[in-house]
Amino acid sequence: MAPHLEIFLIWAGASVFLQLDPVNGDQQLSENTTVPFAVTPGNGCVFPFIYGGKTYFDCAIRGSIFRWCALNVDYIGRWKYCTRKDHAKRTFPFIYRGKIYESCTKTGSIFWRRWCSLSLNFDQDRAWRYC
Repeated sequence: MAPHLEIFLIWAGASVFLQLDPVNGDQQLSENTTVPFAVTPGNGCVFPFIYGGKTYFDCAIRGSIFRWCALNVDYIGRWKYCTRKDHAKRTFPFIYRGKIYESCTKTGSIFWRRWCSLSLNFDQDRAWRYC
């Protein structure tokens, strides 16, 4: 019975994957388009970036099953999958609850883990990560 379950899981996973829209889609380019859509070595993630009217301060999952990032501040179709080195960098100093922090803090952490902001103003942007 186990082989049937494995086949079912593979089929279910492929079905879900094929239903998702790719992040950059199969965009129809006009003849005037000069933006290169291929990712070349050396291109890195740009944070923050804007995609679909929302600002992302770290790699996103929206529209994909894997974390990805834009290669431009305003997403124009250039993107890549995130690796460990691609995640957003910590920002110091940052503002949290009206106070300036120069390093990671446990203040406000539910699990008492040190965290920091990914933007200068956490109170406004709510972008953070564990240190």
